[in-house]
Amino acid sequence: MEWSDFINKIYPAFIESNYQLSTDSRSLKPGDVFLCLKGDRFDGNQFAVQAIEQGARIVIVDSDALKSDSRFVYVENSLTALQELAKHHFAQMPCKKIIVGGSNGKTTTKEVSRTVLSAAGITLATPGNWNNHIGVPLTLLSVTPAHEYAIIELGTNHPGEMKVLCDLISPDAGIITNIGKEHLEGFGDIETVAKEESEVYLRLMSNHGLAIVNIDDDWLNSMKKRLNNQLTISTLNKEADFFAQIHEEMPLLTFDLYHQQVLVGSFSSSLSGRYNAYNLLFGTALGVSYGLNAAESMSLACQYVPSNNRSEWRTINGIQIFLDAYNANPSSMSFAIQSFATLKGNKQLFLGDMLELGDHSESEHIALLELCNTLGIQENTFLVGAEFCEACPNHPYRFKTIDALLAWLDTHPIECDFAFIKGSRGIKMERLLEHFQSK
Repeated sequence: MEWSDFINKIYPAFIESNYQLSTDSRSLKPGDVFLCLKGDRFDGNQFAVQAIEQGARIVIVDSDALKSDSRFVYVENSLTALQELAKHHFAQMPCKKIIVGGSNGKTTTKEVSRTVLSAAGITLATPGNWNNHIGVPLTLLSVTPAHEYAIIELGTNHPGEMKVLCDLISPDAGIITNIGKEHLEGFGDIETVAKEESEVYLRLMSNHGLAIVNIDDDWLNSMKKRLNNQLTISTLNKEADFFAQIHEEMPLLTFDLYHQQVLVGSFSSSLSGRYNAYNLLFGTALGVSYGLNAAESMSLACQYVPSNNRSEWRTINGIQIFLDAYNANPSSMSFAIQSFATLKGNKQLFLGDMLELGDHSESEHIALLELCNTLGIQENTFLVGAEFCEACPNHPYRFKTIDALLAWLDTHPIECDFAFIKGSRGIKMERLLEHFQSK
C-alpha cells in the first residue's frame, strides 16, 4: 500500500475517532484507532484481535501472519505508518508549531514555554519526555484544531534521528538550547552532536521559521550566521535581543531583564543556576514573538516550578537540598556544579555516574572531579557508581551503588547547610532523600 493510499484510508477514521489513536490495548477505548507497534520486548500485533474485541474502529498491523485478515489494515512497518499519519495530521492543524532541541534543558525550556504561551492561547506541549521516534508522532497526533500553539520536544542519541523527527514537522519557530557532551556513546564526539542538533536550524531555514538562538553557546553562535529569521538571547552579551544580567544563581535565580538593550525589570525564579536563565529567556522570547510584551512573558516564565526530580529545591530537617537526579551528562553536570559552588555555607555534593558516554566515560568522570577540585569543593564530594569508582580510585568518598552510600551514611552522619544531588537516572540518586528524611 502506498502511503498516500494509507493516509486516505486511515485519516478519516482517525478524525471520526475524535483524534484518538492508541498503541496500548490497556488504554484502548471503543472507537479508537489502534496501531500495533513492535519493540525489543513487545509486539503489538499480538493484541490485534483483542483490540477488535474491545471496539477499535480500525486496527493497523505489520505482521505477515495477519496480512490476509480482512479485519485489519496491513502495512509493512507500523512505526513508519505512525510517523506518516502524524506528519499528515500535524500539517492540517492551524496552530503555531514550535520545536525544541538541544543537549541540555529541553524539557525545562518546553515547560517554561508552555507556561508562557498558555497566556496567549490554548497550548499543547510534549508530555513528559516523549521526545523520541515514537513519542513525537504520538504527540503530533494529539494536537486538535482547538490548539493555538504546539511545542514539540525533539530528542536524539544516535546520528540521523533528529532529521527523521524534524521531517515530521513544518515549524514556525524553534530552539536549540545548547550543544553539549550528550550521549557520546552514540555520537562519539561533540562535533557530531552539533551536526545532529543543527537539523533543527536546517528545518527552520527550509520552512522560513523563527530561530531563537543562545549566542553564548559557541556552536550555536557559529551556526546562526546562516539563519535569516532569528532572535538572540544571552546572559553575557547585552547586545542580544533578550539579555539577563544575573545577580544570584543559587538557591534561586535573580536577574535583570533587558529587551533590545532596554531594562524591562528585575525578576526572580523558582529555578536555579545561570544555565536555567537561558530556559527562561527562550520562553520569554517566544512569548514576545507571539504578541506578549517582555515583562509579561518573563513574569509568566518565572511562574514555572520544577518537579519530577529536575532542578528541585527541597528543605528537609533544615538542610536545603538541590535535587536534579533525572539525567546527567558532562555539560549539565559542569553547569550545575559551578552554580552550586557560588553558595555561601557548608556544602556537600553527591554525584552519580554519567551514563552513555562510551569511550569518553573515564576522562569525563575524572574531569568532573577535577572541576570540583578547582572550585575548592572536592573534599565535600561523594561519588556514586561503577564509572566514578573506576575513574577516580583514589578519591576517599566513592561508592559503587547508592545502597552502599546510604549504608555508610547511617554510621557517618553529615552536617551541612546545602546538599547537591545529581546523576544519571539509572543511578537513582533521588534515594539520598531517604537519608536526609531519617536524620
